[in-house]
Amino acid sequence: MFVLFVDMSVKSGSHPDLEKTYSEIFRPAISRQEGFRDVELLRPNQDGGEYRLRIAFEVHALQKKWVASDLHQQVWPQIEGHCAGYSVKDYTSV
Repeated sequence: MFVLFVDMSVKSGSHPDLEKTYSEIFRPAISRQEGFRDVELLRPNQDGGEYRLRIAFEVHALQKKWVASDLHQQVWPQIEGHCAGYSVKDYTSV
C-alpha cells in the first residue's frame, strides 16, 4: 500500500475552513478514486502545530493517476488555499 503524508501549516483563522473543505469537498472526491484506500485529516493538539493529511492508495501509480485528474486539479487548490505552506512525504507499507 502507498501512503502519503502532507504536513500543513494552516493560515491563521483558516482552521475551520480547512476542516470543512476537507470534509465536504476533498474527502468525497478522493474516496471515489480507483485504488483509494483511506484518507484522514489529523488536527494538532498543540497550538501552532501542523495539520497532517494521510492518504492511502493500493499503489503509487493509482495515487499519481488521481493527482493528474481534473477533479484533483479542482479540489486540491481549495485545500491548499488554507495553507501557509506544506510538505509531502510518501511511504510504502511493508
